[in-house]
Amino acid sequence: MAALVIDASIASAWCFPDERTDYTHAVFQAVSSSVEAVAPHLWAYEIRNSLLIGLRRGRISKPDSEDFLAALNELTLQLSGRSSYDELFKLADQHGLTVYDAAYLHLAVRESLPLASLDGQLIRAARQAGVRIFQP
Repeated sequence: MAALVIDASIASAWCFPDERTDYTHAVFQAVSSSVEAVAPHLWAYEIRNSLLIGLRRGRISKPDSEDFLAALNELTLQLSGRSSYDELFKLADQHGLTVYDAAYLHLAVRESLPLASLDGQLIRAARQAGVRIFQP
């Protein structure tokens, strides 16, 4: 059973050294061991888009991006099934989020799981919705 919802900001920070923090490292350590994370399917697209932009901007090499993607497959992370698009829209509207960020919040609310994120607006919305912020 999953123990937390993880958003793309956390995983992107694992990839780019200038984005790493003690918090992102601790989340990585947790997910690399026995803590199972869950994310909406959108997460896989967001991570790959982040890598692609990093490649185009020279922030990461192609071999390093391929190694990073291979390493992600080793994590205890599951991608969640589809959410109600109308519920995502309502949640995004209610909390001033993008529909993309609302997907993470919706999953955390639906599964009663804490959220790991670096996105300040998403963290505020999570707290307003009664979602705990993951503390490794």
